[in-house]
Amino acid sequence: MLNEPWMSRAYDPCTERYSEVYFNHPEVQKALHANVTGISYPWRTCSEIVGDNWTDSPLSMLPIYKELIAAGLKIWVFSGDTDAVVPVTATRYSIDALKLPTVINWYPWYDNRKVGGWSQVYKGLTFVTVTGAGHEVPLHRPRQAFILFRSFLENKPMPS
Repeated sequence: MLNEPWMSRAYDPCTERYSEVYFNHPEVQKALHANVTGISYPWRTCSEIVGDNWTDSPLSMLPIYKELIAAGLKIWVFSGDTDAVVPVTATRYSIDALKLPTVINWYPWYDNRKVGGWSQVYKGLTFVTVTGAGHEVPLHRPRQAFILFRSFLENKPMPS
């Protein structure tokens, strides 16, 4: 494992390779009911095959969020604050476009008396950031991701 001062000791840059090996094991695919059609190529993370061939997806998730919120489902959107793929600012602009009433304004949430990120609760949607996490929040900040997931399951705002 690399020992770079800028990289968390918990982060293993080979995780993507481990995932590809694991998810291509036939017994794993069987357990997950995956590859039931017997595709001829291996599963890969961030494969362009889906992006290039999936033509029935919407250009934006916002209409789907509106539909789910109207049906009474609670939506949680989360983002690592160092995510260069889907930046927090872009996500906030997108959520603002939904014009949802704010229930709890932008506030810091905490993990062991340290800021774990920021959150805002809207009617039907909660937005959470995770401090120091990139695009794959559970990979970069597993403890904070667990707190986020637990709060979602318990239908509670992030701890303040």
